[in-house]
Amino acid sequence: MKLKKPLICLPAFITLMMVFSPVSSVFSQRFGAAMTSGFNASQIEGDQLAGYDKVGLTGGIIAILNFESRFDLNVEFLFSQRGSRPDIFNPDYDPNINISLMYAELPVYVTLGDWWQEEGEYYKVSAQAGLSYGRLIKAKTFDYFHPSDMNLDKLVPFFNNNDISWMVGLSYRFGPHWGMTGRYTRGITPLLNPKKKDLAAERLVSYFITFRGEYYF
Repeated sequence: MKLKKPLICLPAFITLMMVFSPVSSVFSQRFGAAMTSGFNASQIEGDQLAGYDKVGLTGGIIAILNFESRFDLNVEFLFSQRGSRPDIFNPDYDPNINISLMYAELPVYVTLGDWWQEEGEYYKVSAQAGLSYGRLIKAKTFDYFHPSDMNLDKLVPFFNNNDISWMVGLSYRFGPHWGMTGRYTRGITPLLNPKKKDLAAERLVSYFITFRGEYYF
């Protein structure tokens, strides 16, 4: 089943940019920005599939507040694809289930830098931890495994529109402008809470690993 939902976070994003634009011009030395793109390898707890087999794109922009110390505060505005699917190399061994999810994500996290580079004025390595809010834009499922009363195709309308996750990661900078990040993100709120909806189904929780490249302005 396919379901599209309105992107209500877009007006909020535009409002934030309008509010912070004049602030960033005044305090430009305390603010930074970057672009990022890469991929997610994801799975969903409760769907009877195992392995990070669902690969999807992720990308967007990063706003950075420098505290003039080893700590920075980061806010990201991302498009993110995730979900689950049978094993890529041995699909016949897994249930025939495929879940595709598209999100607009807003991660907010703190970074702790190390290995300061005088030339370029940046930390070569940094650890990150924080929270992420996601808004479900589109959900699509193919379920040829569960019986009709538990079929995921019928449960898509009950998927949670809002996703809150915790995340940890590690970044490495190749130079002043280029870097890469590896990150683990796990849902706090479930994608599907059957008890809340009085459904005969398993509880679904999304989690994924992200690998991406970054360009710092």
